[in-house]
Parts: sequence; C-alpha cells; structure tokens
Amino acid sequence: MFILDNVNYDDLISYGQNHIKYLLKNGALGLMNTNSGGSYTDTNAYATIGAGAYAVGSGFGSYAGGYEDLFYQEPINEVYRRNTGKEMKEENVANIDILGLSRQNERLNRPVRIGLLGFLLNEHGYKTALIGNEATALDDISINASLISMNSEGVTDFGKVNKDLLIRDFMSPFGIKTNYDALYKEYEKVKDKADFIVIQTGDTYRLNKYMNISDERHKESKTNTFKEIDEFLGRIIKNSNKDTLFMLVFPFPSGEDISRGKRLTPIIIFNESFSKGILTSATTKRDGIITNTDLAAHVLAYFRIPKNSLMTGHKMTSKNKNEPLEYLLKLNDISVFNYKTRAVVVKTYIGFIITVLLLSFVFMMYFKTYLHYIKPLLIAILITPTVLLFLPLFNPWNCVRLAISLIMTVLILSVAIFYLFRDNLQILIVSCLFSTGIILVDTFFKNPLMKVSILGYDPIAGARFYGIGNEYMGFLLGTTIIGTAALIDKYRYKKIVKTLSAAIYGVVLLTLMAPTLGTNVGGSIAAFVGFGTAIMLHLKGSITRKDLILLTCLLVIALLSLFIYDGMRPPETQSHIGQTSSLVKQNSLLALFQIFGR
Repeated sequence: MFILDNVNYDDLISYGQNHIKYLLKNGALGLMNTNSGGSYTDTNAYATIGAGAYAVGSGFGSYAGGYEDLFYQEPINEVYRRNTGKEMKEENVANIDILGLSRQNERLNRPVRIGLLGFLLNEHGYKTALIGNEATALDDISINASLISMNSEGVTDFGKVNKDLLIRDFMSPFGIKTNYDALYKEYEKVKDKADFIVIQTGDTYRLNKYMNISDERHKESKTNTFKEIDEFLGRIIKNSNKDTLFMLVFPFPSGEDISRGKRLTPIIIFNESFSKGILTSATTKRDGIITNTDLAAHVLAYFRIPKNSLMTGHKMTSKNKNEPLEYLLKLNDISVFNYKTRAVVVKTYIGFIITVLLLSFVFMMYFKTYLHYIKPLLIAILITPTVLLFLPLFNPWNCVRLAISLIMTVLILSVAIFYLFRDNLQILIVSCLFSTGIILVDTFFKNPLMKVSILGYDPIAGARFYGIGNEYMGFLLGTTIIGTAALIDKYRYKKIVKTLSAAIYGVVLLTLMAPTLGTNVGGSIAAFVGFGTAIMLHLKGSITRKDLILLTCLLVIALLSLFIYDGMRPPETQSHIGQTSSLVKQNSLLALFQIFGR
C-alpha cells in the first residue's frame, strides 16, 4: 500500500510523471469516500482504513516509532511497555496510544476493533511492515499510517519511521524532505520479510501542512515532489512480483480540496490479474465509488482471509469503462456540485413552501375571490422534487444553469397542469401519481437519476450509496398516499379504484423492502404503517385497537422475514439489513441495539 496524502486526480494528471501516468492508464481507478466514525480528520480516516469500519483516532493515536526511537526523550519501547505492560520486539514499530485508541472506539455506538486488519493478517501467519516518515520536524514521531499497518495491540511487525528517512533541504516545506534512497533501502530490507507493506512518502503531507509559501513556490515544490515520488514508485513497481497487489491510496484530501467540497480522493489498484477500468464494491454498489472501509476487506481477500463481521467494507471489483479517468473526473465534479449546492436548494425550497402557505392564508382571509391564483404555486410545491429528480438530464452542473432550468421547468409544468386539469382532485392525481411512477421507474433501472440528483443521496456525505434515499422516500410515501386518496375520492363509486390503490401500495412497499433495490428499512416501516392505515380507512372508514395490533404484528413478521432472507444471501449482494443480520449473528444483539441508538 503506497500512500500519497492530500493529492487529487488533477494533481496526478498535472504533476505525475511516467510511472504515475502508467498507473492511471493501466490501473483500476476510483473515487474513495474518506469519512470516519467521528469528526473529519486525517487521523480518523487512517484509523478507519485499519479497522475496516468507521473508527476514530485519539489524542496521541498517530504517534508511533521503532524500538529505540524517542518520544519526548524516552525510547518508544519503554513508553509502550509503561502504557500497555507488554514488550515490543526490536524490529517492531509500536503505536504508543493503542489503549487510548481502543477506548475511544469503545465509546462509539457501533462495534469497532482498532487495528483489525493487522490483527487478522498476523492471526493467519502474515507479517506487516511500515516505512516512511510524514513528520514536519526531525524529532517528531507522528505517522498516521501506523493506524493501517498495526494490529490490535498497536504493533507493526517490521519497519522504520524515524528521522533516518529524512534529509534537510531548506527549500522544502519545513526544511526537510523524504530521503527516497534511504526509504528504498528500508523497502529492500522488509520486502522479503513482510507480506503487507505500507509505504508513507510524507512529502505531499508536509506540503499540504506548510502554509507560508507563495503560489509559485508551492507549484515548484509540488513538481519536484512528484518527480521524486514517481522515480521511487517506478523502482518499487519494477522490483515487485507480477502477483503483487499494488494499492496507491490517498487517505485524506488537502485543506484546499476540503474547502472546495472535494472530499472524494483517488484510489488506484494495480495487479496483473486485476483488470483496468473503474472500481466499485458491494458497499456502494456504484460504479467508480468505494469507501475507505473497503481497503482492508480487499487486502484480506487478496490473502484469502475471511472478512471479519466487524468490517463493514467489501472487496473491490473492477468494471470495464471507456475513458475511466474522464468518467471519474466528471463524476467527482457532479458530486462536489451537488454537495455544495444541496443545502442552498433545500433551504430555498423550504422558504418557497413557507411563503406560498403564508400567501394562501392571507388570500383565504382577505382575498378569497383571487384564491385560485395561488393554485399554480401550490402545484409548483408538489412537483419541484420530481423536477429535481429528472433535472440531471439537462446537465445543470453550474448554479446559473441549475436555477434557470429548475425555475423554468417548474413554471411551465405548473401552468400546464393548472390549465389542463381544472379539477383539484385531478391535479393531485396527476401531480402525485406521476411523481410516484417516475421514482419507481428510476429505482427499477438502478437509480440513474437519483444518484446524481441534488435531492438524491450524496457519495461525499456517504449516508447511502444506492436504493431510494430518505428524501425521496418521504416524498414517495406522500405522493403515493395523497395521489391514491384523490383517486379514490374522484372515482369513489368504482370498486376497482380501491384495488388499484392497494396494488400501488404493494408495489411501492416491495420496492422499498427489496434487497436487490437497496432496502430502505425506515422507509419500509413508514410505508407499511402508512399504507396499512390508508387501506383500513378506505375499506372501513375507521381504525380500531385490534387493527393497530394486527398491523404491528404483520410489520414485525415482514421485517423478520426480510432480516432472515437478506442475511442468508452472499455478503456481496446483501443490503444494509442483510449486513446487520450477519453482524448480529456473530456479535450478539448488542450490535442491533447500537444501531437503534444511532
């Protein structure tokens, strides 16, 4: 695992030399979600990679060193023994705050084991190594990469991370830079002893941290840094076996990228048996996007080690794609645009709703004869989420184009519906059930529109990557219930209408529950209760206590059936509820209560 911190694809294209360009052309490329179990920091991101699940760091969690390396003038081996009561070997690299890391992650409302990747590798007879130094001072021993290579006791089997890997250079950030000849010598020492090697180059990290530099000097430093990294990278690739799995990992974005919303970082996988293209995983089920929890699972899969149930990630796969780099750059631009624009659009929409409702109240009180002029505005409220769903068809990926296309489309459709359907019930039927149909069709085709809609799920936030997101889930339930209620009211004397409405409820419910379509558990519960209540009201006109008890029992049976069914499917095909089932089977019901707590 070759680590380049605080770098994006634009940097690789602009500054990358022959070997980086070779990997861009022949490797499997992706965008990696860099979230963690806590605040958005690099230490938390590294801890997440090593745990294979969303984890957090600690106050001294990035401090690690070799046997005789010093931490505040004390040898690491003495500090480690004082903290843990355990001995480290002379060839080890030890994290001095492993207890603090473990305690911090025990406080999370999810089961997490820090250093799980290293633990599983050691358990199956494989050795780990860590070489490199990202320190900003010669006497500093901070190295986040230890959180990836270490086991659950904070120990990496082999490595060197001290100042011997640095040289003074007054023109480099902080006056120091990586000694790549020394780094390569250390690689030569560990390559035949270790099976999993993490290499931290360090220079891009220091460049990101160094703020007092002009734009010209920053560009010059980055050019020189990439030149040296590329040469070192070439030496590693040329001297590796054909079956070596090479992972070029970018654990955390630069400060500049974070300020611009560019929180998805590059990831490149290169192996003779791993086809080039774009990466995906069962975690995201989305072409070109993986999460940092997938890295540990992929390493284990390479060594044919079963994945631990505490790991939420999955091994990566590659898909053929014409011009994969261009595809990822466009995907990243769309994701960043939606991430930055989403809050503005949502707040504007909410403000519009409040304004229209206030206007409606005023007109109802004082201008009843003109109340019908408010109707197009009410229609606009109903159809705006639907317009936002299919708006990506017009490529509205700048603020001006988005505003114009959204306003014009909503205006035209609202006026058209107002003049074509004068009856209020017809307006509700058309507006609501059309929206329901659009969402269902999009879901049946694997959500090509929702994935890039501003109201869809956000790969940067990373709460959901597939299926129907919570925003459109709520909208779907509302349009379905209101639309069918209007349909029944409009054609109340036709018995088939109630049957048709029940069928629509069934289709929507199954869509929300289906694991193959990305089960939305919360949406399924809401739909079951909402649709069940609606059916009883349509059939009986009232709901009794017995009806509520029956509805609750049926809901429990449905959820248990879904829980068991999805849990029996292969891990790569499971949805969130299936993964929860596997987690509960291996870690008791405590895992389920932790999920309820979240």
